[in-house]
Amino acid sequence: MLVSQPRAYLRYAYERRFAMPAFNVCNLEMARAVIEAATLERAPVIVQTYPGDLAHGEFNGASALPAIIKHLATQTDVPVFLHLDHGLGLAYNLRYLREGYSSVMYDGHTLPLAEALAETAAIARVAHALDAALEGELGTFGAGQGSHELTNPAEVRRMFDEGQVDMLAVSVGSEHGQASRLDLALLRAIADQAGAPLVLHGGSGIHEEDVRAAIALGVVKINIGAALARAWNHGSSEALAANESHYGVLRQAMERVCEVARHRLRLCGASGQV
Repeated sequence: MLVSQPRAYLRYAYERRFAMPAFNVCNLEMARAVIEAATLERAPVIVQTYPGDLAHGEFNGASALPAIIKHLATQTDVPVFLHLDHGLGLAYNLRYLREGYSSVMYDGHTLPLAEALAETAAIARVAHALDAALEGELGTFGAGQGSHELTNPAEVRRMFDEGQVDMLAVSVGSEHGQASRLDLALLRAIADQAGAPLVLHGGSGIHEEDVRAAIALGVVKINIGAALARAWNHGSSEALAANESHYGVLRQAMERVCEVARHRLRLCGASGQV
């Protein structure tokens, strides 16, 4: 089921000190494997779409991916968030809010702070009017963002007070697609300022000890993209090497994605929360 009150659920996760992995998916099979994993683990889950994933599913100007995920969500009794990852600009975020997303992320890292706050607040007003949640960002995480800039704790409270975000992505050492250790002292300073739900990107490579420590400090969402893509590729390669049919390739890839998703749900403390 699509979560009906995403903002309240984020606060619930924050108060209970568990996190939800946010899995980037680009097709029916990956989305299904993730939701199957959450159902088996009795866990809430965030299924998220990156702009590239949405473009992959686009035909005649519209992406089929949101409808696929929403349909799959109706087939389970665990809470499913449908989330937009790295939405650039007001119009792009509003497009997916209108499509019924549970939450969106506004990526305003190229703007000066004052402009980013104003744009964030504008998106927040629409999101909240539609009972959806907004993720903001302070700092960057490398890869597609180019730079890797750590979050300044002095700016954190402004994102919640002026930007009206419901959760905030912070940069404390993790990078998209890279192995990492977190600066837990910096994360603690940020958490002290925030007193609200936090998000980590580049979650596939974060050391598991640091994942547990981050959740204890109030991280409620950890993005997982590269680990899922690797699982898909490994499963496909295994099936191809065994000369499986295309159904066998899809089945093996889905099994590997489901295994990774179940491990991440357990690691984040989401398993058994439903």
